[in-house]
Amino acid sequence: MVGDVAVTPDEDARGVVPRRTVLRGVGAIVAVTGLVAAGCARDDGPDELEAPLAAARSDAAAATAAAAAFPQLAASLTPVADARRAHADALAAEVRRARPDRATAVDAATAPTLPPAPPPASAAAAVSALRGSLGTARDAAGALALTTASYRCGLVTSIAASCAGQATVLA
Repeated sequence: MVGDVAVTPDEDARGVVPRRTVLRGVGAIVAVTGLVAAGCARDDGPDELEAPLAAARSDAAAATAAAAAFPQLAASLTPVADARRAHADALAAEVRRARPDRATAVDAATAPTLPPAPPPASAAAAVSALRGSLGTARDAAGALALTTASYRCGLVTSIAASCAGQATVLA
């Protein structure tokens, strides 16, 4: 205590903050700024959700084609096609929101570039192929949920759960 003023270890008797304390503060600010900038950096490549988006679109198209080729499967495959279309829409919206630079690529992927694949030879083959694709999508979404940002985790895990349920219903 100097006079009536209490002196903290970070101040001298004149009320001036020592240079070492200032340098520590500046160093901390620089370190935090660097970490924040690194966390905000974007890749120039595709968004991590583009692969599940392509799978959802592919599954929706396959389910729609199989339902058209085998009318007896329409009641069970139409909900799968609708759900996978909804998954694709949600994934595309998230990519557009988070990565506006990828919006053109995401929207261009909706345009058919190849003729549709021929439907499987039988109804059983169609269901089996779709069930396998749904299982692959479930596993990929589950793995992605472990590494993606927390705000995307809910979307990805709900897609994984939906694919698991759809694959089970088709079994």
